[in-house]
Amino acid sequence: MCGRYLSLSTPEALAEHFSIDEVRTPPLEPRHNVAPTTDVYAVIEDEDRRLGTLRWGFVPPWAKSLKDGPRPINARLESVATSKMFAPSFERRRCLLPADGFYEWLDRGEGRRKQPYHLADRDGAPLAFAGIWSVWRDRSQEDASPLFSAAIVTTEARGTMSEIHDRMPVILPSNLWRDWLTAGEDDAPHLLDAVAAMPLPRLTATPITDRVNSVRNEGSELLEPGTVAD
Repeated sequence: MCGRYLSLSTPEALAEHFSIDEVRTPPLEPRHNVAPTTDVYAVIEDEDRRLGTLRWGFVPPWAKSLKDGPRPINARLESVATSKMFAPSFERRRCLLPADGFYEWLDRGEGRRKQPYHLADRDGAPLAFAGIWSVWRDRSQEDASPLFSAAIVTTEARGTMSEIHDRMPVILPSNLWRDWLTAGEDDAPHLLDAVAAMPLPRLTATPITDRVNSVRNEGSELLEPGTVAD
């Protein structure tokens, strides 16, 4: 799964890295501890490629209210094309969610505290999480503004990640960005094969202290190496 990540790059840096045609968002505050329900950068493409923001925590279009049911932050790759909640977005509304790294926790066994890890691209480049997005409107309010939300697509852990957790975000290489963003409904199922065949992401994994456990903690000190005492 992916429950926390970093968002440090500026819109200008992301625009260059992801070949953005239009930036449609003011800068978000740099975050070392992005948590669910916050607005995050997202790349969407139809006629052009745009950088905007989506709320992290998927709200399906048919939800009666924001209190109606769970707001999943992750969607499993294995079922994203068939899930009642996610399939419509997988067919038509896919996005990239830029991240400057993410966190995962190693379960060290009964009675021992989990060890958090910071994971990032070996070369320091932004990661491209595969995402899906949705548009929800409060039908009880005639003039309500739409809510745009997203979930990160996850898959079975491989490589470095498999030593820490059994799940990981789908991290797309640059040669799959356009396919993920633009494939039509008929081609969308083939994306699953392409993702399954993509090479392992080049990640570094650094054990860090448990300050990252609290969403209230923020700042570069979260990245300081450390181990958690039993």
